[in-house]
Amino acid sequence: MKPKKKNKSIYRSGLESTFAMRTKGEGFVFEPERMPYTVHRKYVPDFVKGDYIIECKGFFRAGDTLKYKSVRDAYPNKEFIFVLSDPFKKVRKGSKLNMGQWCHKEQFAFFTVKQCDKLKKYMSLSNGDRYKYRQEHLRGA
Repeated sequence: MKPKKKNKSIYRSGLESTFAMRTKGEGFVFEPERMPYTVHRKYVPDFVKGDYIIECKGFFRAGDTLKYKSVRDAYPNKEFIFVLSDPFKKVRKGSKLNMGQWCHKEQFAFFTVKQCDKLKKYMSLSNGDRYKYRQEHLRGA
């Protein structure tokens, strides 16, 4: 068994390290800033009622969690609600979070198909009462 390297390089790859060595003193600065960017895509909601977007999910595919957060952020006047087949299913293989916990963490309301009555009641609440409901009832245990 090989001993682990204790190389505390600031670079994330050998290629970056080699480039830095070959251009040393020439003014190249490594990772000087974070640059936000936007990816323009189109999202088709499963269901819409007024300002509510309903997404029915049995599982999350790779990239779904980022997509849903991006759509939520792009439409701050709409509320995203998930109908999950199983809120206790892991977000992805090896994840510590299940789908219900992820929804709670990201401030998304979620229900199951068996909870359609609760979903309709939730949609009839005021903004403040919906927030309170999410905090009290939708923890995604």
